[in-house]
Amino acid sequence: MEEKTDPDKTPEESEDDIEVVEDPDEAEEEDEMVPDPEEKMAELEAKLAEEHERLLRTAAELENFRKRAKREVQDAHARGKSEVLLALLPALDSLDLALKSTTEDATAASVLEGVQMVRKQFLGSMAPLGLQPIDSGGQQFDPNFHEAVAQTPSPDHEAGEVIEEMRKGYMLGERLLRASMVVVSAGKPEPPKEEETERAKPEDGAPAEGDPGDEGEETAEDGSSEKEESGGE
Repeated sequence: MEEKTDPDKTPEESEDDIEVVEDPDEAEEEDEMVPDPEEKMAELEAKLAEEHERLLRTAAELENFRKRAKREVQDAHARGKSEVLLALLPALDSLDLALKSTTEDATAASVLEGVQMVRKQFLGSMAPLGLQPIDSGGQQFDPNFHEAVAQTPSPDHEAGEVIEEMRKGYMLGERLLRASMVVVSAGKPEPPKEEETERAKPEDGAPAEGDPGDEGEETAEDGSSEKEESGGE
């Protein structure tokens, strides 16, 4: 773009008469800088289609991941059940064998021995899975591992000591699977009071309760009287 002025005029007059001449090259450059609406629309539609396709692929991948994760969880549960059942089958086989071999002539000792063997085999089968029995006999009561079902005095056990195990508890690794049901000692029984002891003692010269002395004498006297009467007749 060029400006043309008249050299014979003053600067003020020249400013008013300035003639702007446009450069054709500059005009072409400005036309090139203005985007074509149709081209811009086509470009935006292409980007939109690309983003839509990308979102569809992401949604499909997410759905496939969910299905795969669900299938893997179901397979893991099935494998866990299979492992437990396979571990129990040997003990079940031993029970079946014991039932087949048991006869009417079987003694209680042989039956007890067979049950003990099956129990030992059962625990051995469960040990690889992390099952361990809790030893509660003679231990101090621990609420983390024991469940008290009764409390009773005991002369042979200190207070809080487990007297009897009603149902065995088990650990699964380091986690409590089931608490042991136990009977807990309440301590040694209190001795009877002195008044009760004195009251229970018989008085001097008096027969104790249940003493057959008097009854024996009365019976003897009755017997002698009957004999005399018989003799007189």
